[in-house]
Amino acid sequence: MGAMLIISISAQAQDSLFISEVTDPADEYTGRFIELYNAGSEAVDFSSFTFYLSRQSNGGTTWGDVQLNGIVAAGETFVIGGSAFEAIYGFTPDLETGILIGNGDDAYCLYRDGDHSTGTLHDIYGAIDTDGTGELWEYMDSRAERVANVLIPNTLWTASEWEIISANLADCDPGTHHGSGSTPSPGDFSITLVNDTVDGGQPVEVAVSVSELTAADNIISYQFDIVFDSSVLEYTGFSVAGTLAEGGIIVANSGVAGSVSVSYMNSTAITGAGDILILQFNSLVADTTYLLISNAYLNNTPVQNLINGTVIITETSPPTAFINYSDTVNRFADTLLLTAFFSEPMDAVNPVTLSLSGAVNLTDEEMTRMNDTVYSYLYQIPKAVGDVTVSLSNGTDLWGNDVVSVPTSGTTFTITRFFPGDVNDDGMILAYDAALTLQYSVGIDPLPGIDPLPWENWRDSTANVDGTGGITAYDAGMILQYSAGIISSFSAETTKSVSMADVTVEVVDNYIVFYSFGDLLGLNVSTTNENYILGTPVVLEENFMSAFNISGTTYNVGLCTDSSPSDGVAVMKIPFYNTGSVTFHLLVNTVESYVTVDLATALIESENEHIVIYPNPATDKLKISGLTGSAVARIYNLNGKLLLTANTEGQGGELNVSELPAGFYMIMLETNKETVVRKLSLK
Repeated sequence: MGAMLIISISAQAQDSLFISEVTDPADEYTGRFIELYNAGSEAVDFSSFTFYLSRQSNGGTTWGDVQLNGIVAAGETFVIGGSAFEAIYGFTPDLETGILIGNGDDAYCLYRDGDHSTGTLHDIYGAIDTDGTGELWEYMDSRAERVANVLIPNTLWTASEWEIISANLADCDPGTHHGSGSTPSPGDFSITLVNDTVDGGQPVEVAVSVSELTAADNIISYQFDIVFDSSVLEYTGFSVAGTLAEGGIIVANSGVAGSVSVSYMNSTAITGAGDILILQFNSLVADTTYLLISNAYLNNTPVQNLINGTVIITETSPPTAFINYSDTVNRFADTLLLTAFFSEPMDAVNPVTLSLSGAVNLTDEEMTRMNDTVYSYLYQIPKAVGDVTVSLSNGTDLWGNDVVSVPTSGTTFTITRFFPGDVNDDGMILAYDAALTLQYSVGIDPLPGIDPLPWENWRDSTANVDGTGGITAYDAGMILQYSAGIISSFSAETTKSVSMADVTVEVVDNYIVFYSFGDLLGLNVSTTNENYILGTPVVLEENFMSAFNISGTTYNVGLCTDSSPSDGVAVMKIPFYNTGSVTFHLLVNTVESYVTVDLATALIESENEHIVIYPNPATDKLKISGLTGSAVARIYNLNGKLLLTANTEGQGGELNVSELPAGFYMIMLETNKETVVRKLSLK
């Protein structure tokens, strides 16, 4: 609260800055200058407040803007001059600029928070969009000086605030503001509006205090004007009871909303220092308002040292929020957007945090501030089921009140049970789910009316049962196995930890033939069908479910089965109608590889042919060459059981396989760049 009060008091410093003098010396036009005056009790620092002096000439057709810099001390001037100023007046102006070329009929405007096109008008000499020739504010060959009793800016030029007299250079005194001399010289007095802070809904009393008055001063009357924000305060009256001015007669005019004019008189002089009036208000809303005092007199002496006041209406009610959710059905892998809408602005310094309990646990996660009343949080749904309770913490409103932890609505959301393999979400895992998965693996949109491509995250996760990479024919094969009762779940405990398989490719007559080895459950084949060389695939094994996505140059094929064929069985052949070469992208179960087929020579080139495993068949030792670095070698039997693991270093390695019985095996080599699967025979 103390910090807010300091900010408020500092902000009011700029409210006493105004244009105090505009000159056009008759004998030397280069001696023109503009003078600003700070009538307040605090310095105005242009690094904290943005001000522009703007000149409008030719009746509104031309603007010039200059941003002010530096500091204007309390009770001091700020002089803006041209390049000849120092030579003429003997000192450097506070700001030198070339926009001061007004010829006596141009308006000068003081803008805050921007220039003439972006800022707010703060004070003005003259009138915008008006040629000053013949106007009351024309100052050709003259100096226009603000009268002494003007202590605040005015966005409407008022003739009574200015005296315009003919002047030469000798008549000009830049840097000294003493008024035109048409009003009495002010006494050494000050009047202060005392700051107040109250809780919302409570009455407000603002004391008006005066500096030391003596019997010799014989102050028997005072008057002044007060302006305030009528949306924050409602004026209700005044009192002099208990003040230095008790017993006098006082009149207050509050006919204009947001202002009150006070006049007081007494037959007995006011003496001492302290309160001379208590202004009374009702607080309307939680906010901050300035009370600005002007046109102040003690007897007939204008008071220049006027200190404005600040009233802060605090909010005591704690902020509440309701939670809105981006979705009503939430499952594993979904992303849920939680949005909190607060009942009042929140303090940006104190982050709002969110906690979840129940089916999941999350503690004090920081929410993202969208604006002062809206915060959001993206939550990745984990594998869980049940109700989740949401609570809020740490956040405070602008008055430091802690947020109510329980939302007014949206306190819970539900995580729906997640069933891997149940792709169509009907509560059953069937061959149909495998078929949907297989279609998806080749780019076919299997559920266009329900969940068009790409699938929602949760559905994608139901199909990606092996949890590896994207959705493949291998996932479809596992779902097919589940639907047939071959496996009872998709966990590592009930499925083979590795389904070892390999596919070889040969050219036979006018077909590209794919042969199966090992435990092949899923095969994805894709390529680009340039010049339509390839025809429609022919599936040779009746136990395989197939899906084709062949259109234009797109050529994607997926095969899956619940029971792998025997080694060396041809599972598919693709006809070709021309010569050339075709490169196939293969996903054999979960292992990715590339094979290039030269249709003219029938040569087959694998991307990892640089890796050689020999001898094959082997007896005691198995050698490996062509590696680019260290690798992990694993040998499996054809049922996917891991039998041997060894590490190799460098470009080659040797494995001792003497303990393995004769038969057929699969060897997998994993490097940091690739995975290679090969058939292996031991004798």
